[in-house]
Amino acid sequence: MDASLSFSLLKRDNFHELAANQQFDFVFTSVGVREALFVLFAITQGYKCAILNNGDFCESLHPIVDTADRDNAFLLAFRNQFPHLILPDEYLNIKRNTSKWKKLLPGTVRDKDVAKYESALQIENGDAVSIDKEFKISTNRLLISILKSAVQQGAVVLNHMQCERKSKNQISVSDQLNDQKNYLVNCKTILDFSHEQKSESREEIHLYLQKKGLFLKRSLKFALDGVLIRMIRYQDYFLLIYESQDDNKRFAQKLIDEINRLINWDLEFCLDDIVDSKLLACSESNSLKNQLEDVAKFLKTNLSLSSSQLNQQMKELPVIDSNFEGRIEIQQIIEFGDYRFDEAKQTGVNPTSFKNMFYRYGSEIEELTEKAYELRPRFGPGDDLWTYVQVWYLYHYEMTCTYEDYVSRIKEGKPAMNSDLIDNEDSFLKYLAEFKGGDVV
Repeated sequence: MDASLSFSLLKRDNFHELAANQQFDFVFTSVGVREALFVLFAITQGYKCAILNNGDFCESLHPIVDTADRDNAFLLAFRNQFPHLILPDEYLNIKRNTSKWKKLLPGTVRDKDVAKYESALQIENGDAVSIDKEFKISTNRLLISILKSAVQQGAVVLNHMQCERKSKNQISVSDQLNDQKNYLVNCKTILDFSHEQKSESREEIHLYLQKKGLFLKRSLKFALDGVLIRMIRYQDYFLLIYESQDDNKRFAQKLIDEINRLINWDLEFCLDDIVDSKLLACSESNSLKNQLEDVAKFLKTNLSLSSSQLNQQMKELPVIDSNFEGRIEIQQIIEFGDYRFDEAKQTGVNPTSFKNMFYRYGSEIEELTEKAYELRPRFGPGDDLWTYVQVWYLYHYEMTCTYEDYVSRIKEGKPAMNSDLIDNEDSFLKYLAEFKGGDVV
């Protein structure tokens, strides 16, 4: 990445100067994927854009693109620009008490072939198994990727900003981290997606389950007491998603029992294997498809972009961390990551940690690897080296201002894992002081 275009905390004052001394065409005072994507489109069309966000960057997009939305043309074009952050995922969908006639329908896996798809899955006579295809999204990383790409094209983006609208063309802003930074921002239009809410919210449970050494070839989907359950594979854990119930603790125990019924392996899961759980408000407006539709409406209204123009320009969007030399299919991305790991091996990086960083930073992993080799004489090979390198990268390229920002960039909303290589706050602050002093650039 060209350092002159980097989204660095070192250049925060430069962003303030740009925000205070020019008139923008469009300004947002909050940001998610919709706002960031609109700005990326607009900035590549020659418009001047700013995002001044209260607090750090945080995305509320739902992490799953379900089967019904998966083949949407605009969504697929968008996904192909971020192939490391929107990953295809296959599910074995298990339906109980299915008649033998329904088990003959197209798309259903024959009982004798189930073991070919998942040897650990044990089904009963009335179970039917089919294959569903969906996408899983690294939501916060997707937002950060779009923001970095917009900054590289010339957008002004700042987090931790207090904004007060003075008129339809002027905003009073102050930096929540520096009380000396107070000024007015002038613009032609202040935009806001908040009125684009489309449906009532519902509550979902997102439950994180230790893998305990269990490897599944595919994610699972099944119903329990009429409630749809997704059991989604990740590198370090399983994510279980389902609608909140009246007695979530009791339901969690039933869910663990059902997983133990479905999976035949040497161990069993128990409630103690749940490492974290979250109760989240969700709605249809949080789906990627609906958010992309909102962006399309705003682009048509404000930039006069037609659907055909939008689809074409989507394919040409400059994305900073998706330089995979034309590779977009999952197997191609896996092979690209394996090749980059081979390059980094002599730094002593843990394979799981490297894979996590590859899917976190995409093609920017090359930047981190170069820095790791540069700093290997200082730290030696291994986790300490890569923990430092990750802090270095986040400070210089992702406007990471606080320890909370740093942790959020790495683990999003999930529990912290050893393979995430997250340092403690004291070390983080020590490294930031070092960077500001110019010892490492």
